[in-house]
Parts: sequence; structure tokens; C-alpha cells
Amino acid sequence: MEQLLPRTAAAYIRVSTDEQADQSPESQLVEIRKYASANNLLLPDDLIYVDEGISGKKSENRPAFQRMVGAAKMDPPPFDVLLLWKFSRFARNQEESIVYKALLRKQCGVDVVSVSEPLPGGHFASLIERIIEWFDEFYSIRLSEDVKRTMKVKATRGEFQSAPSFGYKARMEPGEKTTLVPIPEEAELVREIFSRFNAGEGCYQIAKWLNSLGVTTHRGNPFENRTVEYILRNPVYIGKLRWTPTGRTRRDFSNPDTIVADSTHEPLVSLETFDAAQKRMAEVKAVWGYKARPTYELKDWLSGLVRCSDCGSTLIFAKPHYFKCNNYMRGRCKSSQHIKVDLLHEAVLEKLKEDMTVGAPLSYTTVIASPTKADDLSRLRASLSDLERRSARLLDAYLSEAIGLDQLSRTKKAMDEQIKDLEAEIASKESPAADPAQLAAALTASIAAAYKTLTSPDATIETKNTALRNITERIIFNRTANTLTITYRLIL
Repeated sequence: MEQLLPRTAAAYIRVSTDEQADQSPESQLVEIRKYASANNLLLPDDLIYVDEGISGKKSENRPAFQRMVGAAKMDPPPFDVLLLWKFSRFARNQEESIVYKALLRKQCGVDVVSVSEPLPGGHFASLIERIIEWFDEFYSIRLSEDVKRTMKVKATRGEFQSAPSFGYKARMEPGEKTTLVPIPEEAELVREIFSRFNAGEGCYQIAKWLNSLGVTTHRGNPFENRTVEYILRNPVYIGKLRWTPTGRTRRDFSNPDTIVADSTHEPLVSLETFDAAQKRMAEVKAVWGYKARPTYELKDWLSGLVRCSDCGSTLIFAKPHYFKCNNYMRGRCKSSQHIKVDLLHEAVLEKLKEDMTVGAPLSYTTVIASPTKADDLSRLRASLSDLERRSARLLDAYLSEAIGLDQLSRTKKAMDEQIKDLEAEIASKESPAADPAQLAAALTASIAAAYKTLTSPDATIETKNTALRNITERIIFNRTANTLTITYRLIL
């Protein structure tokens, strides 16, 4: 009898955690090789794809899986069959499992086989496979819920269950309980970080200082602004632990779902020091907008502060000595707002000089320097800006015939109501219970102090920019009307 040539197989192996000893890559590969040998399949080493320590919920997060799919799309594919230890190794998401199996089988001509879950022949094979996939996904969901429930209970007890923060190391206590223990050298650096920040240094300067010492994070990375900010906002340094059941918070430190509980580890800074850092951080966030450039990158002390009256974009420095609308430079605004640097400097200084006269009518916004309220205001203002941008694009959508007149009218009305509600909520959070005369006097004093800095021959670009940024909410320039309007900010 003529001996059939062996078909070429590939293997895909995945394990989520190190605790799954019976599902380790090595044990999976042993079973797959046994199956390949018994079924006349050739399994080259370069066709073994392994994703270790990775969840099977999303395929885009699995690099080896993506390489395997990419190889299968080659013409012809380098393998005829894909071997799995179990179908659950292929995916924990039934929808993705169906899509990728259909791609491999129908488009690439590659069969997908579970070596430990043999399927019957005939029409029932597909049904049984779907049932297995459904059970795998159901198990994954239940397991995730059980794990989160357990972690939430531990979080409310203040039990440690994550990677140790900078300044600490993890130590196993009797009874398999893990606690945090200070690392003396790092603990001293943490105290110095809080001290420097509360004394007026910025996150960038502190990160630069740490990098100059050759200090790295626990992952071996250099320090950045956000690294320092994370340390300053982390309650672990006052003896507490923070955990969010819903997962990643994108640095939303005031997430209402976050659990902050007392723990048993040694704090590194006092509560007074920590609270002072939170108050100053709220003030910094109130002054510096989202994605604002750091002062060391600025080309002029007005950079990032003056905005176009037509589109709201910032005026940017343009060589050799002009300011222009950023959107105009990108072809998105019809008004250039073209003005010489020295003329804009003069206009701003004249406006400040006029407004610092006691009794002058001033337009201003009050900002409460409370960490919680500041974060709330930041989110509300971001939502308002997003709504205003979307509202402005509605007319363009109508003119391009993407939407009809009825839809334009309904959507515009709904957005206007949302904008009105947001503006009212922002106003309620910004308005303090204080004497208007006292507020006006405090604002006038702030303007006078900033004016003194701006006219000082010894002040740097960074110092001037920060001084003006501290007292202004927005500066609008209208070249056509030849006007400069300033809305001030009063931080309380």
C-alpha cells in the first residue's frame, strides 16, 4: 500500500496565568505532538505559536495568534491544519472564535482541530463545537466575575493584591498574606518628591531630577511627568490601598467606583503632606489645560494662551515674529488673525493694566482648588468642549448633505439643551459663597502681581507664561474688530 505523505501542521498554544500548571505551554505541546505523531502530521518548530500569560478574550492582544493568522493567509499557506490542546486556547470569545475559524477553514483551507476534544463526524460536529465554545465563554465570564468579587472583598479589607508601588516591596507574611515593606532608599526619594512638589516644583522638574540620579521605576523605565503625578496622587503613601473593580481608570483618580481602604503597611508621608499635594495638584490642573505644552517647550510667553475669535484655536508662533491661528495654518479656519509678536504683547499688557484698576468691570471664572471638585469641573468642561465642537460640525454635515434639515434641527436643539445644562452645572460648582467685592479685590491683586512679572526684565518665558496662565481662563483676539478680550480665572 502506498504511504501517504504527512500533512504539515501548525500549533497554537495559549495560557493565561502561571498558576495553570496543567495548562502550561510545555504540557499543551506534549499532547499536541502526540496527536500529530498518531495522525501522520508534521509539526515544524517554526510553526509553533505561543501566547503566554495573555487572555483569550481579544485577538488583537495576542501577537502570536496574529502571526499565525497572517501566515495562514499566505498563498499557499505553510500549514494544512492548526492543532490546539483545547478550543478554549483558540479564543474565549465565541464571536471571534467563529470569525477566525471561518477565515482559516473557508478562505485559507486550514482546518482547526482540538487534540483533546474529538468531534463526531457529520452534521453534528459543528453543533458540538459551538456548544464547547459557548461553555468556554460562559466559564470565562463566570471566572472573571468570581475573581473580581474576591478582589473587591480583599480591597475593602485593605489587602494588597497588585504590583508594589515605588518605595515599597512585597513581603509574604505567615498565612500567605502579602504586605508592603518600605525600601529605605526609594522611601526617602518619595518623601523628597512630595517635599519638592509642595514647595513649588513641577512634575517635569522632579522627573528630570530623578533621572539625573539614575533612578528608574520598578519596571526599569525613566521617570516622566505622569509617573511623578501618579506617585503624588497615590494614597498608598499614607497607609491606604486603592483599587477599582471596573478595571483601568485611565488615571481618573476620582472614579466613584474606586475603593480606597486603610491597610497595615507603613506610610511614607503624613496626611497633611499628602493633602497639601492634592490641593496643589488641583490648582495645577485648573491652570494647565488638557494637552497643554510644558513651559520649557514654549517659544513665547503668550504661546498657548491667546485664541482665535472665529474658531477658538490657539494662536501659534510663526517665524520670524508673528502669531497666527493654528487652524488657519492647517486650512481649517478662514481667519489668519495675523499679528506681530510685539503688538500682541503690547495689547495684552495694556489690557492687564486697564483691568487691574480697582473697580474696573471684569469677566472672570472662579475655580475651587478642591481635588474632588477640580476633577469634577475638568470632566464637565471637557464634556462641554466636546459638545460645542460637535454642535459646530452639525452645519457642515447639513451643507454636505450628510444629514437632513429635520435631523439638523432636532440634534441642534438637543445639543443646545445639553450645553445649557452643563454650563449651569459648571457655574454652580464654580460659584463660591463669598463677597463679590472681596473676590474682585483678590482678582485685581492677582492681575497686578502677574503684570509685575510680565514687565520684569529678569523674568523668563516660562515664568511669564505661568504667571499669565494662572490668572486667565481665556484670551480671545479678533483682528477684524481689533479687540482683545480676557476672561480671568480666580483660584480659591
